[in-house]
Amino acid sequence: MSKLIDRLVQTAETVSLPMGFRVIQPAPAKPKMTLIARIEPAADIAPLADYVSSADAAIIALASTGQKTVTDIARSLPNTVWGLWLEEKSHQPITSSIEAGADFFIMPLDSEPDLPGIEKAGKILLLESSLSEGLIRTINELPVDAVLLSNVEGEKTAVTWHQLMLCQRFADLLSKPVLLTVPASVSSAELKALWDTGVDGVVIPVKTTKQAEKLKGLRQIIDKSDFTARPRKKVAALLPHVGEETTAAIPDEEEEEEE
Repeated sequence: MSKLIDRLVQTAETVSLPMGFRVIQPAPAKPKMTLIARIEPAADIAPLADYVSSADAAIIALASTGQKTVTDIARSLPNTVWGLWLEEKSHQPITSSIEAGADFFIMPLDSEPDLPGIEKAGKILLLESSLSEGLIRTINELPVDAVLLSNVEGEKTAVTWHQLMLCQRFADLLSKPVLLTVPASVSSAELKALWDTGVDGVVIPVKTTKQAEKLKGLRQIIDKSDFTARPRKKVAALLPHVGEETTAAIPDEEEEEEE
């Protein structure tokens, strides 16, 4: 089982305390938002390894590996849970990534569902914000473990109301953990707002050393923040209300009185 998916599931769920006269159990640890770094480009990742270690996991962008192989990049990130962002249809990087210890894969909507060798890895589906409600709901029945909303509003420097609305929409319709790509400049208040809408983890693009340095700051923000527990995700079928159309009938007695 994927270590990242295990963490996301624990983050997304809320443990209910038992009722009645029982032995008091220690309070469960407060949930914390998951922090994921997306490494791009990976031309010189070695200096960033120390900063990336502050994240709960790292994503290697396949198209950004340059001359280095996925295995080379993975070796430069020791003791870090990592996965691959699939952007090509070649199966060779998938095979080599699994052999190198890939924990999860980010899969675009146009990728093949039956990729060889990823049965035991975490599968995160990359979604578009324009998906209809019906298509979003079908994801609950698909063999994927989580979803990632990427570039919901493009390269925004701050979280907007529209972005929060979209996150809330996906979180309400899905029973799976929800991830969102946000800039490294995201603030504590913005993280709290995203958490309240149902976002279980954030993906931070790391292109420069300056952005990588902010990972440690975000780690401290998340660890110190008071993320209140949220209700366990439940997806109920929203059926249209069907009722008998009634018309105001005139009682017989009133008709007799009028006569």
